[in-house]
Amino acid sequence: MSTTNQPGGQRTSGGRMKAKSSRRARSVRTEFQLLRAACWLFSERGFHGTGIRDIAETAGVAVSGMYYYASSKDEMLEAVTRRVMDVLVSSSEETLRDIDDPAERLAALMAVHAAFHARNPRAAKVADHEFQALTGEAREDILRLRDAYEAVWADTLRAGVRDGVFQDRGTVARLALLQMATGIAHWYRPDGELGIPQLCERFADMALSLMGAQREGRLLRVQDLALPDPALLLERVELAIEPREEPSAD
Repeated sequence: MSTTNQPGGQRTSGGRMKAKSSRRARSVRTEFQLLRAACWLFSERGFHGTGIRDIAETAGVAVSGMYYYASSKDEMLEAVTRRVMDVLVSSSEETLRDIDDPAERLAALMAVHAAFHARNPRAAKVADHEFQALTGEAREDILRLRDAYEAVWADTLRAGVRDGVFQDRGTVARLALLQMATGIAHWYRPDGELGIPQLCERFADMALSLMGAQREGRLLRVQDLALPDPALLLERVELAIEPREEPSAD
């Protein structure tokens, strides 16, 4: 059997390479199973009501095997929260990349935030509430990510006030806007009155209204602006670890 040179001078047969690739794929699948199980349990029972054995059993993984991925449930909570923040930051950055107008930026930001919380309610609730259980460096890292995300909102509001597009509502406006959409994770149902695209439009409209958005003396509405494509927005906020149904060890 032929061999292939590997980094570091190691020579590995084609068969062994396939085996390693298969093991890596199983490892990734197991990691997702554990994160989805942790996300479900933390959102159902809270961090303190969930044990590491609960996570392993729900994911169908031996407790001893789970320690290959995380040494504690604290690490699982950090991993879930970090993935939430990574997707929020990346989806916002992608969506805002070619938008300069403050009103359009605010509408797009609100659309991203609303879509994320509607599409990933359990992970969002864990990141918004249970992350408080984190301590030490892990907590500081997550807070830095949250601060960076909120800074994008603060910069957008300041730019709108500076350009005369928004009323100056102070720092409370940013907090009100974020909290308004965060609640979506608690009450939104896909089979309800609004689909996610319609929900995003409604919340973008409310954000513009809260900030008194206007141009040339006329109040701005969503229909006056160019919003991101809803299908693209949903693709960007998709979170792989969000449990779409109760995890099963089967």
